[in-house]
Amino acid sequence: MTGGRRVVVSRRPPALGAPLGHGIGHGIGGRGSPDAPDVPAIVGRQLRQALRTVGAMAGLLVGVPVVAAWVPHPWVWVALSVAVQGAWVSLAVLQLRWAERLER
Repeated sequence: MTGGRRVVVSRRPPALGAPLGHGIGHGIGGRGSPDAPDVPAIVGRQLRQALRTVGAMAGLLVGVPVVAAWVPHPWVWVALSVAVQGAWVSLAVLQLRWAERLER
């Protein structure tokens, strides 16, 4: 230890997603205000969006060999490999944006 001062915390901080107000009906034991975020609903919407993204990824993984089998040229694999990497990065960025938008 570096010999710094200890800080005493008089009460526990509120849980993540809990309202920050201190009035009646607020705080750790209260039910929160009507404008408090509904965390289970947000998580459910994010999960559904993530499953759609996983479905798109699975479609890419299955679709690339099918497309490559239709076109016998050897450079198709190189082009599809580059395209799939770009699509994965794009889907990851879109998934992040969708998840953040659902939190608002």
